[in-house]
Amino acid sequence: MPSAAILYSAPQANKRRLLWPLLLLSTLLWGCGGQKPLAPVTQQADPSSGRVVITNPPPGTVPIRNMTQSPPPPGSTVSRPILPPVQIAPEPVQVTPSATGKPAPGAATASAKAASPEERALQEAENLYSQAKLPEAWQLWAAIANGTEFPSAIPFYTDKAWQRLLESYLFQASADNTPHFLHAVAEFEPTASQHRILQDMLAQQPRERLKYLLSLQPANSLLAAALRAPIPEHSPSSKPEESMTATAPALALSTAITQPALSAPAATSATMPAAPARKVGLLLPMSGKWSSMGEHLRRAAKKALADYPTTPIQLQIADSGETAESSKKGIQELLNQQVDVIIGPVFYATVQPAIEMASAAQIPIVTLNPQREGDSLPKGAFSNAFQPEQQAKIMAKHAVVDKKLTRIAILAPESEYGRGVAKTFTDEAHALGGAIVRSAYFAQDANDFSPWLKALGTQYDALFLPASAKQVRLIAPQAAAFRTGNQKITLLGTSLWNSPELLAEGGEYLEGALFCDVDNQAKEQFRQSFRQTWEEDPSALAILAYDGVAMIAQLLQDQPMQSGKITPSALTRPGGFRGANGTLRFLENGLSRRPYSIFQIEGGQIRQQQAVRDALAIP
Repeated sequence: MPSAAILYSAPQANKRRLLWPLLLLSTLLWGCGGQKPLAPVTQQADPSSGRVVITNPPPGTVPIRNMTQSPPPPGSTVSRPILPPVQIAPEPVQVTPSATGKPAPGAATASAKAASPEERALQEAENLYSQAKLPEAWQLWAAIANGTEFPSAIPFYTDKAWQRLLESYLFQASADNTPHFLHAVAEFEPTASQHRILQDMLAQQPRERLKYLLSLQPANSLLAAALRAPIPEHSPSSKPEESMTATAPALALSTAITQPALSAPAATSATMPAAPARKVGLLLPMSGKWSSMGEHLRRAAKKALADYPTTPIQLQIADSGETAESSKKGIQELLNQQVDVIIGPVFYATVQPAIEMASAAQIPIVTLNPQREGDSLPKGAFSNAFQPEQQAKIMAKHAVVDKKLTRIAILAPESEYGRGVAKTFTDEAHALGGAIVRSAYFAQDANDFSPWLKALGTQYDALFLPASAKQVRLIAPQAAAFRTGNQKITLLGTSLWNSPELLAEGGEYLEGALFCDVDNQAKEQFRQSFRQTWEEDPSALAILAYDGVAMIAQLLQDQPMQSGKITPSALTRPGGFRGANGTLRFLENGLSRRPYSIFQIEGGQIRQQQAVRDALAIP
């Protein structure tokens, strides 16, 4: 007998089966005609902020608001920044700018492939920022905002990037990340609209936050002048008597504009006018097979800017190429930019035409190529290089005067370098009373040096080897074999020896050998600093490029010039400059001089012995 539950459910199931067709029919009828049509959604650029906003959002949607967040108090820790979101259209669009530089209404397309380089770069910067890669995001935002890295330089994009750069820094500024921010804006020149954006954003900051931000800035950083402006009246803790300065100085341009020190209360923009930014031209191989070298040298120059953030320097870079013609084109570009001084070029073929054109324009030029023996430099031209002739003179004097080695032989590579260094060593040794008994020049690709060692004979007590570390470690055991039964000789070398490869094998034959090079400690300190900035070791040429910019920065720092030119006499000042590896100075003949030390091989190790006292005075 069926249960009561079954009897009750059967009629209900029949009713449900009858209702399904009616429900389906009503749903279809509502979808076709019963739904209220949606209003079209339009987007346009807000002229005040540059953001793309929705003008008529669908009913029921939550409007997007720009929210200004209060920054954390000094010393607080923020695990993850929360900043106003960037409003992004539902689909990637390309905004076509109008003649005024602002996006024209209705000019957007829905093609992601048509996005401009600026739009893609802005999105990439946002991605970097979301991954907490602050230095990288700041660098990219600054490149867009400065308008130099992208073809259009449209205010819509440059101002947007500038705003995002400032938002992130003002919110997250600290003593640790401020150097990265200063590095990103090292070459920045704010426009009038960007100046207003900065002032508006600072006006929203509490007074205590402004004071904290100012404490992080070098005296003449890009933000220091704006931060010294009077605190707005609506700031919660603002008091007239606590105003930082009496007047609001103009925003500093370029890397930095000379401004009074923060500790000098009476120095304001009215009493201390800002000095103009000095344009330093870099003539480097930025194209062709040596473009990676040029980029490496450009990074070295920017490292110098970061190390001297308070000096008014603006870098102008031109491509020297590899030929005389490309060098002339590059130097003309720099002259058209009205640079105050030129650093570069590198290759010898590009140096002479650059010197001639710079000298004709009366612009000082500091090349990065050693000067050839017998060449003369015109007034205003300088050679910033590790001069091999200086090293040859140092070793000749150390051998003859300090070590009393009066009979010396020379074995050098058959090259312009080998012949030039050998001649300088010979002349200096003779002038000091020594004797060069014989000289020989080996093929640069040689591995067996016995023919040349045999030609030298055995009548000498020192052998000068201006060769590479790899060649020297091969020559040393062969030289010892030729002198079996004779008195041991002293091997003499140059900075080319200072390499771990020197003692890779056969180190016992180099015991007691001597060479000269710059101070190891200074070299290592700069290497670590450069690696921390660029994650690579600096080359010898990078040191020269760094020194060139650092020298101009020190000149402007020590002797601020409100007007006038950088003169050759300023570059030959007796005290010289602080270089990456120690003091750097220029002689009146345009040649550079650096301090050197004597190194000796002892116990299978390279040991620094003593500094050469008169290295900077060697003519």
